[in-house]
Amino acid sequence: MIVKQLTKTIDHRSVLKDIEFELSESEIVGLVGRNGSGKTTLLRVLAGQYLPDTGDITIDQKSVFQHPIVKQEIFFIDEKENFLRTYSLQKIAKFYQIAYPKFNHLLFTDLVKKHEFSLKQNYRQLSKGQQALFQIVLAVSSNARYLLLDEPFDGLDVIIKKEVIGLLMEHLGEHSRTALISSHNLPELENLVDRVLLLKDQSIIKDYRLEEMREKAKKLQLVFKTKKVPSLVKENSKMLDFQGRVVTVVFEHFSEELEAAIKEFDPLVYEELPLALEDLFEANLKQHRKGSSK
Repeated sequence: MIVKQLTKTIDHRSVLKDIEFELSESEIVGLVGRNGSGKTTLLRVLAGQYLPDTGDITIDQKSVFQHPIVKQEIFFIDEKENFLRTYSLQKIAKFYQIAYPKFNHLLFTDLVKKHEFSLKQNYRQLSKGQQALFQIVLAVSSNARYLLLDEPFDGLDVIIKKEVIGLLMEHLGEHSRTALISSHNLPELENLVDRVLLLKDQSIIKDYRLEEMREKAKKLQLVFKTKKVPSLVKENSKMLDFQGRVVTVVFEHFSEELEAAIKEFDPLVYEELPLALEDLFEANLKQHRKGSSK
C-alpha cells in the first residue's frame, strides 16, 4: 500500500496534511500521536470511510478510489461508529463474508469454537474484551492483506489482551499480512511493531524503523559543572528532562565523534539509559518549557 499526499479537512479545520508513507508486506506498523492528532481520521480515510480532499492510496498500482474492489484488501472496524453493534455475531459474520470474497469461513468457525463465542449472542452484549477478540477473529478470517486496528488493546485485562495479541501475531506471521496499529500503550506497541509512524501537526513527521533507531540513537543522562547545557548538546539532541544540573536527552543520530565532543566538556555524569518508544514519543511531541535547556 502506498499513501501519497493525503489531505483532509473537517468542519473547515485541517486534520491531515500531506500524509505520505508505504506499508510493505508482512510488517507491523505502529501509528502514534497525541490525543486529537488525527490517527482515527487517517484510518478512516485509508479504509474509505472518508474521502480525502487530495491525494491517493494505491494497492498493486491501483487506486482504491478508482478501483473500489481493491478495498477488499483492507480491513477496518471503526468501533466509535460501528453500525453493526446491534446485530448478532452470526449476522455480523455474514456481512463480512459478503464484503470479503476471500473470507475463510472454516477458520472463522474454528476460532469461534476455540474462544467459545455464541453466534446467537448480540455484539453489544459482549464485554469490551470479548468485542476486541471477536474483531480480531473477523480481521484474520477476512483474509484482507491490510488490517487497520484502532486502539485494539485499550481497556483489556491482561488475560484477554494476551489472547488478542496472540491471535493477531499468529495469523499475521502465517499469511504475510500487514497491520497498522494505532495505540496509546507505547510499551506494548513497542514489543509488537517493526516500524512506528509519528503523527504531529497533521503530518507524519517521523518514520522509525525500531531496530535501525536503536543502532543510531542514544538516551543519555548528563551532568555538567554548571547549569548551562553546552550548545553542542542542545543542537544535536531532544530534551526529555532538565532538573537542576541533571539533563536527560535523546540523540537520534549519535556518533563516536559526537560522544568525543561531549566528553571534552568533562561531564560529571555521563550515563547511557535504555531507549524506549516512549522516549521517542516524548522527545518529539512534548511541549518543552521555554528556557528549560538554558
